[in-house]
Amino acid sequence: MGTIVERIGEYAGALQSTEIDDKVADYSKRILLDSLACGYGGLESAPAQIVRKGVSELDSGAQATLIGKKGAKANAQFAALANGVAIRYQDYNDVYFGPAWTAHPSDTIATVLAAAEWRGRSGADFLLGMIIAYEVQMRFSDLPVPKNLWHRGWHHTVACSYAAAAGAGRMLGLDAQQLGHAIALSGARSNTLAEIRHGDIPMDKALSAPIVASQAILYSLLAKQGFTGCSTLLEGPYGFGKSVANGVDVEPLVPQRGDFRIMKIGLKPYPVEGMTPAMVQAAIELRAEHKIVPAEVEAITIYAHEEAVTKPSWDEHKFAPTNKETADHSFYYCTAIGLVAGECTSAQFEPAWLKNPDVAKLMAVSTLKAKPGLTALFKQGARPAAVEVKTKRGIFYREVLYPKGDPNSPMTWDDVSKKFMTQAEPVLGAALSREIIERTMQIEKEADIRAFAQKLGGA
Repeated sequence: MGTIVERIGEYAGALQSTEIDDKVADYSKRILLDSLACGYGGLESAPAQIVRKGVSELDSGAQATLIGKKGAKANAQFAALANGVAIRYQDYNDVYFGPAWTAHPSDTIATVLAAAEWRGRSGADFLLGMIIAYEVQMRFSDLPVPKNLWHRGWHHTVACSYAAAAGAGRMLGLDAQQLGHAIALSGARSNTLAEIRHGDIPMDKALSAPIVASQAILYSLLAKQGFTGCSTLLEGPYGFGKSVANGVDVEPLVPQRGDFRIMKIGLKPYPVEGMTPAMVQAAIELRAEHKIVPAEVEAITIYAHEEAVTKPSWDEHKFAPTNKETADHSFYYCTAIGLVAGECTSAQFEPAWLKNPDVAKLMAVSTLKAKPGLTALFKQGARPAAVEVKTKRGIFYREVLYPKGDPNSPMTWDDVSKKFMTQAEPVLGAALSREIIERTMQIEKEADIRAFAQKLGGA
């Protein structure tokens, strides 16, 4: 049978494009376009600029494209890092909740894309590598642990190391045995502490997953050249299962052919933490329906599932956030924005909004409570929430069980295309942005992904 790592490697090496049906391919391409939208939106963020500057000082390679930078390139690992930070920065990228961990599997897309461009893979090859990475990462989220591993001090970034190595290794042409070694080498060095999301969240939020994912390119190259990793890394007495996952059975980490969990991924209509879209949607809908204004609000109660109330990143620093990274993790802030602005876009996380007195007033009268019915839905993979607003005119309540972007209320091609245009057009212009949408919809027809990547760079 082989060890768990070896069998994940066998899966990553054996999956073929012919096994991906039209429905899976279509949704995967929608996720890809959504992730690219996030990349352009985060392109000029401080973390993305700092990383590009650091990359330019360390590297003069030309293996892979830096998106939105007019033909600029770097070596594949550094390009993956720079592009990954841009994608991750806004917290606008995809999300999935399993019993063990949250997942943002698009954190691996920049790595798989850079490896594919470096090696001149086809669009169909790249899409396959992207899906492989998703399937590996989501198995880590779905481990049957009694309590989310955040509470043991382990951040979900850990899973990116295994997933990115599976996807990037496939792009580098590794065989099943080599893929197992790449996955083991990557996973052994990327155990990220959950403390990075506690308190005032630093720029590290944009870096933690991309740095872990991008390093998988090096580990894949080493494995291709004969470097070996620990084959019992996951199930051994001192391995992941015992040390990180508290003794859980790690057998479910091996993906099964035909079971495409990528279909369970949710996309975000707002640039907020993954548990928050339902709260924002409820607030926006309440404001529109009842014409609520800040001056009349006496109290706000946000109802969520138990994990939202007890997760390590929900603490007093989120009650009155002072930076973007902390604000997009603040249920109070994001709900108040929905009620005050009637929308929640990238603009609402600029300094002027962070200091807005009406938003501050509403945060000060907000309370978060767990609701058993919402907890039950969350345990089934949903992202529900409700908002109750007490005013001088009465009490108004709105429950959103499946926010826009949830697989039960999916973002359509039109939705994702609008999101992409909003984020990409200021960088690329309208014509090139529309061309990228069309080419993404038919990514499997790209004979060489390098031509597609050049378009992403602005050429």
